[in-house]
Amino acid sequence: MERQRALVVVDAMNDMMPATPHSEVPARPTPGGLPARSRQPRSAHRRTSVLLRDFLEAHTEPRISLGALVDALQDRGFGVLLFIFAFPNLIPLNIPFVSSVLGFPLVLLAAQLSYGRHKPWFPDWLTQQSFPREGFTKVALRALPYLERTERLLKPRLPLFVSWTAERLIGVFLLVLTIVLSLPIPLGNWLPACAISIIGLAIVEKDGLAVLVGIAVGIASLIVAWAVILGFIKAFLLVVGLTA
Repeated sequence: MERQRALVVVDAMNDMMPATPHSEVPARPTPGGLPARSRQPRSAHRRTSVLLRDFLEAHTEPRISLGALVDALQDRGFGVLLFIFAFPNLIPLNIPFVSSVLGFPLVLLAAQLSYGRHKPWFPDWLTQQSFPREGFTKVALRALPYLERTERLLKPRLPLFVSWTAERLIGVFLLVLTIVLSLPIPLGNWLPACAISIIGLAIVEKDGLAVLVGIAVGIASLIVAWAVILGFIKAFLLVVGLTA
């Protein structure tokens, strides 16, 4: 009898205690200077910004290899890698020939996307290349606020423009943009990098409208690049004509 009364008292006390939702876990400090965030339940589709933050938290080694980054991005490697390699061209890094260095991986990604590969592939000598974690973290911290704001605007829509066939055509267009981005054209790198970043995120989020926006920016970048090249040609011919 006394035992039954004790059990009744314990059950009543448990009912009086407020339940703690599983999704509200206090944020914990993160390494590398990353802003703390609340842990959320895992879902079938995780935002690219979440994957990037998790990657930075999990890899505390002084250097990060390209192969580890590709493996961490799971099946959304094409879009995210396009964004990662294009975004540094949008911020002042004061690194000479940064567009040419980052342009080669972008050309490989665009060519494979147009070919129809489902997962990015890089040669072994490239996947084994590593870069300082500190530098990568600085670029990621600059990119994450823009990435998170953009992700709020993106959503699956206009599936015709993100279908399997459409992505092959997008890959061809991206191949042209990446070649232009790799060229040392004054004032000709920002717009292609912006277009590649938009299209990369649009592929990840299956947003056909964002793909169209990226294509429009890309066409504008090609017009600007052609105008700059044409101006240089005319200037060269003018100088040659004066010195002849």
